[in-house]
Amino acid sequence: MTQHIASNHMDMCRFRGVQDPEYRKVIGALDLIRARMSEKRVDIEQSSATQELTRQRELKMDAMWFPAIDARYATIKAAHAKTCKWLLQRSEYQDWLNVAKISTHHGLFWIKGKPGSGKSTLLKFAVQSIRKAMRSAVVICFFFNARGEDLEKSTLGMYRSLLSQLLRALPDIQEILDHYTPVQVGDNTEWLIEHLRNLFAAAVQRLGERHLICFIDALDESDEDQIRDLVVFLEELGRPTASSPINFRVCLSSRHYPHISISNGIEMTLEGQEGHDQDISNFLCSELKAGGGTVFEAIKDEILNRASGVFLWVALVVQILNKEYDHGRVHALRKRLKEIPDGLDKLFEDILTRDNAHFEELILCLQWILYAKRPLKREELYYAVLSGTDEEALDTLGP
Repeated sequence: MTQHIASNHMDMCRFRGVQDPEYRKVIGALDLIRARMSEKRVDIEQSSATQELTRQRELKMDAMWFPAIDARYATIKAAHAKTCKWLLQRSEYQDWLNVAKISTHHGLFWIKGKPGSGKSTLLKFAVQSIRKAMRSAVVICFFFNARGEDLEKSTLGMYRSLLSQLLRALPDIQEILDHYTPVQVGDNTEWLIEHLRNLFAAAVQRLGERHLICFIDALDESDEDQIRDLVVFLEELGRPTASSPINFRVCLSSRHYPHISISNGIEMTLEGQEGHDQDISNFLCSELKAGGGTVFEAIKDEILNRASGVFLWVALVVQILNKEYDHGRVHALRKRLKEIPDGLDKLFEDILTRDNAHFEELILCLQWILYAKRPLKREELYYAVLSGTDEEALDTLGP
C-alpha cells in the first residue's frame, strides 16, 4: 500500500530530483512569479504612500488659502490707457531687472509715494506687464488692505498668499511642505508665521535657474513692527542670491512712512517723476469736461499745480467739475475749482460735510464703517444705518 502511494506521488511530480532540468524550470518560473508579486506589492505600497503624501501636501496648501487672499488686488482699477507705461523705461526699474546688477541691489526695489498718488495702480500695472513680457518667470503678488480682515493686513496673510501662489506655480518644490505642519487652533488649521517664513526661504533656495518676481504693495497698511521684520527677512534672503545663480526679485511700495532704511536696494519716489506728472496731465486731457481753448488750459494748469502728484485728488476734482459741466454751469467751473481745498484730507472733509441735510445719517454711517470688525456689505450698511435713524422702516421691509 505504501509503495503504491509513493509510486503515485512520483508520477504526479514527474521529476527525478532537485537537479532535474524540468524541475529547475518550474522552480525558476515560481521564483519569477513570487518576485513580480513582491515588486507589485512594493509598488502598491509606494503608490499608496505617494498618494498619502500628495494628500497631506494638498491639505497643507488648503490651510494657506483664505477667502480674501487676492481681494485687494482684484479691486484695484486697471491703469488708465495712457498712464504708467513710463515706469518700464525708468533706469531704476530696468536696473532692478538687470541680472548683471543684482549684486548691487540684491533684487530689492522700493517705490514710495504720497497717499493717493497711484502706487497700487502702478504696481498692478507692473505685475501685468512682467507677466506678459517674462512668461517663463513666476510672478506672485500681495496687496495689503488696511480696511480688510486680519489676514489682509498682516504679514501672516501675506506669506500664506505668496506661498500659495508660488507652490501652485512650481509643484516640484512642494516637497518643502513635508518638513512643517500647521497647528490646530479650535476648529481651524493655522500656519505659524515662523514656519511660513522658513518655507518661503526654502522655496527660494530651490528655484534653480527659474525667475521669481514678487510684488508687495501698501506696506504702510500693515503693522509697522511686522513690516520691519519683513524688510529684514527680505534683505537677508537677498544677500545669498546676489552671489548665486538664483533669480529672485522683490518690488515693494508704500507711503513715505514707516521710516525703514535698507542696506541695499533701489528706491524711487513717485511724485516728482516726469512720467508720473505726465500721467496726471494725460488723465486730465482725457477725462475732464471743460470745453476747450484757453478755459480748459487754465483749469488744467491750476489742477496740475495744486495736485502735488496726488492722482486721487485729481480724479475726485475731475468728478466734481464734470458734474458742474453736465449741469450746464460751464462759467462756474473756475469758481468751483477755487472752492475745492488742497490735499486729500480736506477734500474728503469737504465732500462728506457739504450735504448738511442728512448729517445724522453720515455720522452714523461713518461710525458703522469705522467700528465694524469686518468690512460691511452694502445691504448690511444700509440696514445698520436705517436701524439707527428710522427703526420703524425696518418693520415695513419684512424679514
